[in-house]
Amino acid sequence: MGVYRDLKEDLEKELSQLAGLSELQGPNLARLIGKLRENRFNLVVLGAFKRGKSTLINALLGESLLPTAIVPLTSVVTVLGYGEHLNIEVLFHHGEREKISQPELVEYITEKGNPRNQKGVREVAITYPSDYLKDGVRVIDTPGVGSVYSHNTEVAYNYLPQVDAAIFVVTVDPPLSAAEQEFLKDIREYVHKLFVVLNKVDYVEEAQRQEALEFTTQVLQANLATGHVMIFPLSAKLALDGKVEGRTELLKASLLPEFENHLRQFLYKEKGRVLLISCISGALKIITDSTLALKVERQASSMPLKELAEKITRFNQELQGLGKERELSLLLLDGRLKGVIGEIEADLNAFKQETIINLRRQMEEVFHQKSQNAVDLRQETEEILFAALRDVFTTWRRQEIEKLSQQLADTHQDFATRINAILERLTQLTARIFAFSLRGFAAEEAFPDLRQFWFKFKDEPVGLEILQMTVTSLLPRALTRGLLLKKLLENVGELVDKHCGRLRYDFHQRLAEIARDFRRTWVAKIDDTTQSIRQALDRALTQKQSSAQATAARMGQLDQRLTEILQAESKLFALRERIENTLT
Repeated sequence: MGVYRDLKEDLEKELSQLAGLSELQGPNLARLIGKLRENRFNLVVLGAFKRGKSTLINALLGESLLPTAIVPLTSVVTVLGYGEHLNIEVLFHHGEREKISQPELVEYITEKGNPRNQKGVREVAITYPSDYLKDGVRVIDTPGVGSVYSHNTEVAYNYLPQVDAAIFVVTVDPPLSAAEQEFLKDIREYVHKLFVVLNKVDYVEEAQRQEALEFTTQVLQANLATGHVMIFPLSAKLALDGKVEGRTELLKASLLPEFENHLRQFLYKEKGRVLLISCISGALKIITDSTLALKVERQASSMPLKELAEKITRFNQELQGLGKERELSLLLLDGRLKGVIGEIEADLNAFKQETIINLRRQMEEVFHQKSQNAVDLRQETEEILFAALRDVFTTWRRQEIEKLSQQLADTHQDFATRINAILERLTQLTARIFAFSLRGFAAEEAFPDLRQFWFKFKDEPVGLEILQMTVTSLLPRALTRGLLLKKLLENVGELVDKHCGRLRYDFHQRLAEIARDFRRTWVAKIDDTTQSIRQALDRALTQKQSSAQATAARMGQLDQRLTEILQAESKLFALRERIENTLT
């Protein structure tokens, strides 16, 4: 932990010094420093209800911060980030925020205090002075899956796209449920780094603990499709008591320290290395751009006016060719995104037809089963229908988003590679025309975070409630059973079609936003570099109209600034080598 923090502080110092150089001042370097300081990394605690997720978080923090109880408790997501003092805010779906005290937490995040989230809480944000929460790490408590409250399961599933790493909590007793095993299969599609904790080991004897560990290992290997699973047995309760009471024997008996060592190793090496290297690459790109402009101005200022005019003409001619490559890249991007839209249409149409057929068959079977003894046949069949619709749409949407997110990440990487190639040719042809050398092009890393490609739908995972209200009582009680069944099956098709339309609209809107982001972010890199070169040439032309003494003074200034920037560049290269050698 200390090694990573030292490296991070060294990098932030170097970037701050760079920002003090006039040629490097601007939004790009400021954004890079902000990314280093505020990078968010979501460590999400997942699992079934009553496995001790909140207690484990409390144990890691060393404070009874989150409420715990015997009954299923957590009903909304709770996000813990770093702050110098404890601060708790409730964020509501309608956009308002409310500051509360720690004892008031139970009134907002628990099933007892806020049943079925009647208060409309989106999430609760807590800041707390813990080492775990420094350097952008956020620990997130989620509702348990598989409880009697189905909406809690939906909240947990909907948070999966935001997971960077996860702690999956199971217990020695009871063993993994069917809901947990299903959740595990879904987790392996979303989570690239998974820690498994076998909690409550203090509840059983050593022999039972070992039996539970072996059984859990077998189940996890099967559901995660891997031959190796590392499970950390521990007692979150003993660990919390040990930290709060300052009793080292309890903390040692809890086995938490071994898990903490592995967790810190990951947070401050694997996660930290990616962030630091990415920031250094971005800084080197900024230096390359600034050095390029300075060298262009330095060389141009030393040329006779006629020679400078000829080189500017040649530069503009070369630039036209790169402009065509730029437009071709945009056309290829549009083509890739249209292909993605085409896949969405094909997948959605196939899903719609299959869903209508399957749901009609399912509802017909349910109808005949319920018609024998149902108290309210219409109401009971409607409830089953909407539950089935929710399940099938939630599952399909999650799978489709996973598929499309990877496609978009690949598209982003390809597009970034093309833009980087254009940028490299731009810098090299400029150096060739104006006869100076460059250390080498520092490609702007695409650094795609899959989360940025996830589609953000409405807060409700499927949103069928609105549709449900529009069709409630469409099956009049006076209808005969035959007509009732006919109307029910008609409604299946209508509901599936309507919601597929909503999904289609949401997908298209999100894809349009992503396309705009791709264009704005990457095309701006070419435009910014081109503009900096043109401005350098304009300054050189203006300088040629000044006195020889003024020109010489300006060239001396340029030489001094180039030296300062190149020295800063050398420090960044050395720091990158230290990071690669240390955080491996």
